[in-house]
Amino acid sequence: MARSSAAQVLLSLVAALLAAVVAVSATQAMQRPAEYKDAARHYATGSPKPESIHRRAGEYVQAAYFTNWGIYGANYQPSNVTPSQLTHLLYAFADVSPDTGEIALTDSYADEQKHFPGDSWDETGNNLYGCLKQFYLMKLANRNLKVLLSVGGYTYSQDGHFSFVTDDSLRSAFVTSVVSFVENFGFDGIDIDFEYADTPALAQGFADLLTELRTGFDQLATQKGDTVPYQITVAAPAGWDNYQYFPVKQMDEAITYWNLMAYDYAGSWLNWTDNQANLYDGVRTNVSTDKALTWYVQNGATASKMTMGIPLYGRAFEQTQGIGFPYNGIGPGTIQAGIYSYQDLPLAGASVFENHTDVTSYSYDSTKQELVSYDTPDIVTTKAQYVMKNGFAGSMFWDLSTDKVGADSLVGTTAEVYGNLDSTLNHIDYPDSEWTNIANNMGQSSGTSSTSSAPTPTSTSPPLSGQCSGVSAWSATATYVGGNEATYNGDLWTAKWWTNGDTPGGQAGVWTDDGAC
Repeated sequence: MARSSAAQVLLSLVAALLAAVVAVSATQAMQRPAEYKDAARHYATGSPKPESIHRRAGEYVQAAYFTNWGIYGANYQPSNVTPSQLTHLLYAFADVSPDTGEIALTDSYADEQKHFPGDSWDETGNNLYGCLKQFYLMKLANRNLKVLLSVGGYTYSQDGHFSFVTDDSLRSAFVTSVVSFVENFGFDGIDIDFEYADTPALAQGFADLLTELRTGFDQLATQKGDTVPYQITVAAPAGWDNYQYFPVKQMDEAITYWNLMAYDYAGSWLNWTDNQANLYDGVRTNVSTDKALTWYVQNGATASKMTMGIPLYGRAFEQTQGIGFPYNGIGPGTIQAGIYSYQDLPLAGASVFENHTDVTSYSYDSTKQELVSYDTPDIVTTKAQYVMKNGFAGSMFWDLSTDKVGADSLVGTTAEVYGNLDSTLNHIDYPDSEWTNIANNMGQSSGTSSTSSAPTPTSTSPPLSGQCSGVSAWSATATYVGGNEATYNGDLWTAKWWTNGDTPGGQAGVWTDDGAC
């Protein structure tokens, strides 16, 4: 018995030492998988009742990443997005050249070329298509949805891609390039996911970049007469090794939101299983979301600028006895080894456990000895309540393609908890864009920074019967939003998105013809 106790003490000491030296390999998930064009693997799911291990009024941010590779193997298209649950869509990822400081899109087909339903093949002009057109149309229909271009990510942060931040002239080139992209593609700002500024020189260079970018955006707003600032968000690391050198106060003055990457606290880089997104505790990994958020605020970050990241995926461990135990293998995952999409969880045959002390959850199949660390709606609800109680900004999600739909959607869960979402208006005025359809606002009148409810069109036409009964005739002076109906030339038409002055059946493709009255 004494020998057994001594062995346990020794194991505890070893675990503690490992926790002290293990650097959280946070956000390895925030990259394009090598097999991204392969069809996603899907699994039978279970629906066990979770077993408990224990016991501002205001507007909130709902930010989420949309990946340009998601349109392939995951078959997640812009039309799958539910904009009413979001305030910010972060379009991932653009790359940056360490030699020039200039940014570039990474998939011209997905970003600029793919034709979606309603897109014309023969309209005149130099027109933007792809996902970016779809999200601009979504902005027109949802004026509180801000679309930001995300630069970096795990893949495009490697091999020194962000080394340019220490060079004054390359930082200037970056700012010029970003401002040009915002104006050309109709973005509301930029998200930077630099993994990681983990040396004093890189951290200071990153802060200087943000300061200079804020100046560039403010100059753009002044030049255009915009009253709504262009936004800067940062994917902020949760591991101390990766944020310890941040000049937080300087960075906080420049950015709009810090999006804490509050996940990937555990994975294949550890020798034991653990929770990948624990709010509290983290005794084995020395990482927790509360610890990271507290550090940022104590070092100068504005609490109301900080969002909490929520993983829409689970980290898997095979041949293990449970949390904190050794494992052997990580499983095939949905698209990437060791990572299961939340929509596939819990896997069939597994039980779900929720720990309301450290605020974590996981599934475990005792027959397969397979453990998957992921967030359930109950756990995400607790996290959202924590955000509200502590005056933080809201939530951020990686990534939309892996969420569930309906009542079990984690994005939908937090949106419901928050109730009031950020209503800051987006930008819809880019007259200097190189793209004809962005410059002319998809064939509509030029955008403004104000908004109003769609008026009910009036008509002097005789009353109509059938499906057009009670529907007014289309008016060239009325503003319509998605779902509004109007009659025109004897047919019933439904608006797909915000429009003013676009004739039903016209080139912009704003209206759906529902057939004869």
